[in-house]
Amino acid sequence: MHVYLKLLCLLVCLLCAGCDEESSVDLAMPQTVGDAIIFGSIDSGIDLDGALDQTSQMVRTDKVIDGQRVSINNGLGQVSFMVPSNALSITVIIWGMDDGWYGIDGWQDETGYALVPSGWPALEGNEAGCYRCNNFATQSAGVSTTIAPNRPGALINAGRHVVDIVGWVDGFAADEARVSVLIKQGPIWPATGTIDLNMYFTGAQGWTADSVQADPYFAACIDRVIDLYGRAGIRLGEIAYHDIDSEFATVSIEAGDDSLGRLVGQSVAEPHHGANVFFVDEILTGEIDFPSIPGVAAAVPSPPLLPGTVASGVAVATKGPLSVPPGNRFLDPPAIGQTIAHELGHALGLVHTSEYDGVTHDLFDDTLDDDNRYLMHADGTGAEISAQQIRALMANPVISHP
Repeated sequence: MHVYLKLLCLLVCLLCAGCDEESSVDLAMPQTVGDAIIFGSIDSGIDLDGALDQTSQMVRTDKVIDGQRVSINNGLGQVSFMVPSNALSITVIIWGMDDGWYGIDGWQDETGYALVPSGWPALEGNEAGCYRCNNFATQSAGVSTTIAPNRPGALINAGRHVVDIVGWVDGFAADEARVSVLIKQGPIWPATGTIDLNMYFTGAQGWTADSVQADPYFAACIDRVIDLYGRAGIRLGEIAYHDIDSEFATVSIEAGDDSLGRLVGQSVAEPHHGANVFFVDEILTGEIDFPSIPGVAAAVPSPPLLPGTVASGVAVATKGPLSVPPGNRFLDPPAIGQTIAHELGHALGLVHTSEYDGVTHDLFDDTLDDDNRYLMHADGTGAEISAQQIRALMANPVISHP
């Protein structure tokens, strides 16, 4: 009983710490996106059912900025917001025209600590993203999402944060960009979580929103996702099923082709805030050696809680696995289930642990280079998710903790 009272008092103090009067200055009123329950530090071999029996404390995700229009001058704009002392993660989403170029140009807190240094794209070693930053960041077409912390050592300090944003359209400075900022906050990092899924079907290989719910192979694929993410302490929550036009059954990631963006742009707002998965026939590359691929993410990460953009989801191809007779589909593990799990990792913010070139690796200290036992290795056949990868997954607002 005394332990419970101490925990309750700690919770009240921590929640009050993020409620000072200054935090409301120049900010939109925070909107609570969802409540969460957290159970302690991350550990491997998490007992999800056992975790639910532990003493729980509340944590929530707030939208402190919700789609604010920010003026762009000479390609740059700026936005600021207050971060409470119990912040666990911060997500900054910047978007505008589908053919525009947007992202973070710098991110600094009031102590002078730079999560992302100003003008980082011009720094050596940052050609493919802000690798030489305390927190990794990118700029991209249509939508750019940055979650902090997303690498070991990145600090989230309380107080005012200032983010410089960039916006260009057709080589000229954009007039404005839209910005949302979400802060997940609570007394300790969550050890468990839940992810909801929104699934979209183009009719490829006969799969529809109705037919898959009675398809044993589809059920096996979902079981594979449940197994892999369950190892990381993440449950599968609600699944919403949608049919979309068959014109999206084939998409391409070839340069200049916008079919992938138009596909994931079909995503719609749901009562729950889930990740969007689109099932197509083929994903073409335009390359001779590898003309098609099993899956692709429109962005890493997808913009959480923001459907209908050119970055809002992942695509999974069905032609290869479903072209064989039903009795021959039950590989161990089911190919499509493995691809769903891998692409969800991208949607939540994970990059490949290692690429095929043997040179490019992720930013985590606890993932071995060139080891395909990891789910997020480039070949996508593994099952392991490291502790630091789990921490990055839990930082994403799409992961809730009911």
